[in-house]
Formats: sequence, C-alpha cells, structure tokens
Amino acid sequence: MHSLHKVITFQFPLFCFSFLLSPLYSNAAVAPLPKPNNNNNALVEKACTYIPDKPFCLNYLKSNPKVISKSNPLEFALAIIQSGADDAKNIHAYLSKPKGKQSPQAIQAYKDCKTNWENLASGLERSVKFIKEEEGYGYDTTDYDLKVNLDKANWCGNALESARIQDPIIAQGVKKVSLAVMGADAILVGVKPPKKLD
Repeated sequence: MHSLHKVITFQFPLFCFSFLLSPLYSNAAVAPLPKPNNNNNALVEKACTYIPDKPFCLNYLKSNPKVISKSNPLEFALAIIQSGADDAKNIHAYLSKPKGKQSPQAIQAYKDCKTNWENLASGLERSVKFIKEEEGYGYDTTDYDLKVNLDKANWCGNALESARIQDPIIAQGVKKVSLAVMGADAILVGVKPPKKLD
C-alpha cells in the first residue's frame, strides 16, 4: 500500500502537468484571429478625413475597442461620440481634484472649466441619445446640436488663456473631444435616417 501511495503521489502531479500542456501540443484546430474588417478601416479613414492631426486620429480610433468593434456607420459614429463623452468626464474628474495654491484668477478659470466640461460630457451623451433615436441626423438641427458642444471646451480654453494657464491635460482632452465630434460628423453626414423628421 505504501508503494502505491508513492506512485500516486508521483504520477498525479505529472498527470496534471501533462494535462495543462496538452492543448499546446494538440492537433485540434485553433480558432483563427479575426481579420481586420475593411469596413472598419474605411470608417476610421473617413472619420479622420478632416482631423488636422490624422495620425493621432487613426491611432485614437484604432486603439479604442468600443469604436473599432463597430462596422455599422451609425453605431461607429455613436461609439466615437460616446468615447468623447467619456473623455470629457475624465477631464471633469481631473478638474474636480484640488490644484494646490493658485491665484484667484486661476481658481475661477478652473471653476469655469469644471462646469464647462461637465456640460460638455452631458451634451455629448444627449447627442448620442438623440442621434440613436433619430437613426442619424433626423432633424435639421441635430448636427448643430452635436457640434455646438465644442463651444464648452473653447470657453474653458479662453478662461485658461485669460489666466495665463497652459494645462496639457485639458489640451489633450480638447483634442480628443474635437476628434470625437468632427470624426462622428464626417460619418453621420453619410448616414441617411429612415425618415427625415423636419
């Protein structure tokens, strides 16, 4: 009985080890990696058409799984806008953190920015909701409503400039939300809603 215990004790770990390695040496077919979708690449290229920093745009969209996983133009555009809303929320969270000792003008500028970025995030989410409901630019003002969200980022930029503040985190946020709005618009102009609502 004692020798049987030694054999089991020795063979059990060996069995587990070989069981773990067996998939590596199996002849079973391995699922192929998904091939890049040509429609996704075309949508990325179209979204980046009017973006001044095209390499940044291409990288931003291709590295965002929530965007790149969409092959339907409407869903792709909505994912870009939602990504911009998420970026705006991140900037708002950044602005909600204390900044240390500042001048009264800087305190006011950051306070204005915090409000503007909160409104920007909610405005982009509202645009996602309306564009989804309308299945594109259903009303004549829907595209304007999307684009006017960028005014809030510009107002923040003006407040910072007046206070002589250069904030690279906010500058990067402006770049991302501008890309989201302009990129989504480049896609949405080609999406025809089932019925014009105006």
